[in-house]
Amino acid sequence: MNKWIEKSIKLAKSEFYLDKLLEIYPPEEISREKQVERESPILKRLFQEKNCKKLLRELIRLKKIGFKFPIENPYISFLSYYEDAIDKNPETIKKICEKLFEMSYDELKDRLEAPKKASRRTGPMFKLWLRSKFNFIDVNEFRRAKGIVFLNGGDKFLKEYAKSELKCKFKELSKGLDFIARVKNKYIIGTAKFITDIGGSQSNQFIEALSLIKETKCSENIIKIAIIDGAPWLNEKEKNEFCFSALNYPL
Repeated sequence: MNKWIEKSIKLAKSEFYLDKLLEIYPPEEISREKQVERESPILKRLFQEKNCKKLLRELIRLKKIGFKFPIENPYISFLSYYEDAIDKNPETIKKICEKLFEMSYDELKDRLEAPKKASRRTGPMFKLWLRSKFNFIDVNEFRRAKGIVFLNGGDKFLKEYAKSELKCKFKELSKGLDFIARVKNKYIIGTAKFITDIGGSQSNQFIEALSLIKETKCSENIIKIAIIDGAPWLNEKEKNEFCFSALNYPL
């Protein structure tokens, strides 16, 4: 078994494992730090007028800039990617708007501004923790900086850098990266996930993390890693992949 996997399994079953993870992944919900009426002065009017299509388009716009969509509905993502479908599917839009108009405007506003669940913020949480341990460098200085350094940038920027500068080839649906580090002439690219359960969408996150290692093609001076914490270490079956707990990093 890969020594880092073995160490991570032992670590997960040892004392204070979860207590130590609190530093990296605090369970508190994260404020969106956004006020809906500042971002959308027309929202209240659209809601009061029950202007269904315009209201839905405005809610989708707000969703794209970081607000929470106020109801759970399986068709919202489709409509977000293809807004022309709003005009082409009147029964679906009617059902969505009926649900929206069951609440008051104040309730709608509160739901839009609701904090993000901690489980959906593990990447940013991990980056904040990394920043407390290592230096983050802008792209112009990244190649010249000494010691262990991390590249500044969001997940999409980091993935594009890995493609253009490091010549990595990702699978078609691969998501962004959580970090790129440089240690002397070696580069480390990776993802970080705190997975709270076994099975379902949580298992998909684990598979997604490992696919970065298995399917991304990089040159020999680039190390691909998945930093995983939580429930998977209680039922780990991968033997040879380069993944480990954040509490057990080998840098």
